[in-house]
Amino acid sequence: MRTLARTSSGPYEIRMNEKFLTEGFVILPDVVPPDQLDSLRDTVDKLVELHRAVDESWDTNPTPRVDMGRYVDAKTDQALRFVLGETTFGVSTQLLGCSPDSVALSSMSVLCNPEFEPDAPPPSGQSWGTDPRNWHRDIRPDHDAPLSALLADERANGPAYTQWNIALYDDSILHLIPGSHRRLTSEVERTQLREEGGTRSRLSGSLRAELKPGSGVVYNSMLLHWGSKYSNRQKRRTVHLGYRSFGRIVPTQRDCALTKRICDILPKDTPPQRAIERSFALYREEFNTYEEAFRAVVAGDADRFHTALTHLHPAKEGRLTCIILLSRLARNVNDFSGSRDDQVRFNSGTQTATVEMQQQLTSRFTPTDIDKLWARFGKLDASLRTTETTHVSGFLGPPTNYLYEQLPADLSAESAVATLFA
Repeated sequence: MRTLARTSSGPYEIRMNEKFLTEGFVILPDVVPPDQLDSLRDTVDKLVELHRAVDESWDTNPTPRVDMGRYVDAKTDQALRFVLGETTFGVSTQLLGCSPDSVALSSMSVLCNPEFEPDAPPPSGQSWGTDPRNWHRDIRPDHDAPLSALLADERANGPAYTQWNIALYDDSILHLIPGSHRRLTSEVERTQLREEGGTRSRLSGSLRAELKPGSGVVYNSMLLHWGSKYSNRQKRRTVHLGYRSFGRIVPTQRDCALTKRICDILPKDTPPQRAIERSFALYREEFNTYEEAFRAVVAGDADRFHTALTHLHPAKEGRLTCIILLSRLARNVNDFSGSRDDQVRFNSGTQTATVEMQQQLTSRFTPTDIDKLWARFGKLDASLRTTETTHVSGFLGPPTNYLYEQLPADLSAESAVATLFA
């Protein structure tokens, strides 16, 4: 088995890309360098206290989480420099096989212990969504494509997202099933997940990520994973990060949960400040391509649409997934178009970058254009729904009538485009 080795050229030299691709995760030591652990703990605790001061639900939340990007400032910028450093951002670029110029930080938060001993979580499929203490993949059928399409796209073109849990104290909450990011849920797993309590107990073949202070697990978010038992008996401060690449595929975890304010925290023209500026630039460029694709659909120009689609997803294989994800965004534009009076609020800079860019994208189209856009994409959207609203254990989100796993047998990239331009 390949190993992870220290080198003189940097904190980590990754020789475990194959493990990340085949098993879906890698556990790494010293992601937080030992000489930085105490100071990062202090920094994170300051951010937690800022959040607690304004969150009335903190003391009753069984799975408390802090959005670090919302509170980080010049006094706590160690957190931002850490998530843009070589042991996090740098390792992600290596695992994704990309240039740093094509990778963006997409989220930064911290998972905490509850202030009380919580009851067992409700089963998955509640009207409000899925509790993370149930087995799940980070996939929502109403947000993403059916699982079989996502798997085919990543199998053909490689991963485009890394997710991290980095422990500042001992942490053994996360369980993972190696290799489950490359396949549909097995019948054995499906049977257990349907049983009472099955989403909240160990599955056959699962492994516990035993994290020591400073170590981390980087994993594919399409893995079946389980945040087993949150408890007040042990302090938990686990940094939870996401990074995505651009120019290969549009991944399921494609949103930017950061606000533009963090661009002004770090000193100008330093490597981490340039990295965060580049992250936002990558998202803006992608949304410009979304706009180009949508204008092509409104105009009925298939060639123009194909050019934009090729920019988002250069390879032909797996391209259907990108078209489906475009249909999800077109639905959002259609939904957002009913709230044009809220444009000032959404463009104020207090919303996440993705929400703000979606609102800006909507504002660039007239109501007539949006009606045309959804009239075309709505046909594709309807083909990905059933007549029954249900929930399949192992997925995020509330019950929905969108397809969870299998595509319609007659749907292909070519037929989807034909539907758009019929």
